Amino acid sequence: MLVSLGAALTAYFTPILGLILTCFTTTIVDMLYGFKLAHKQHKKITSDKNRKGTLAKMRDEFIIVCLARLVEYTVIGTSGVFILTGGVTVIIALTEIWSILETLNTLNPNGPWRSLSKFLKKKGEDYTGIDLDTNDNNSCNDLEKDNN
Repeated sequence: MLVSLGAALTAYFTPILGLILTCFTTTIVDMLYGFKLAHKQHKKITSDKNRKGTLAKMRDEFIIVCLARLVEYTVIGTSGVFILTGGVTVIIALTEIWSILETLNTLNPNGPWRSLSKFLKKKGEDYTGIDLDTNDNNSCNDLEKDNN
């Protein structure tokens, strides 16, 4: 029975190990650039808070990819195409890469990612209808005016 359980778990997790590793890798790289930014800005880094936050993020990524795989496994079967798990992984990885680019842009505003940063900001403004160059108070006030 133990061998059967081990085989079932191996069959379930083996196809998504690369996807989970991709999510974890982008999260760790984002964390490392966060350390670099905090050091440059002379902010105190608490390892306990950072460790708990990063581990919680990685736990959540693991759960999301596993749940996506469960849906695929249930609907398509063992030989199914991994569209849902792949899509979830792409979304998670792109979110982390976006965060890395924002950090790089803060570290070096004249770097090659400057044009990408402007593009992402423009797309964000188009989707939300909020001018992202203003501070948060102005954006909140604009939203309140629009709602009234």
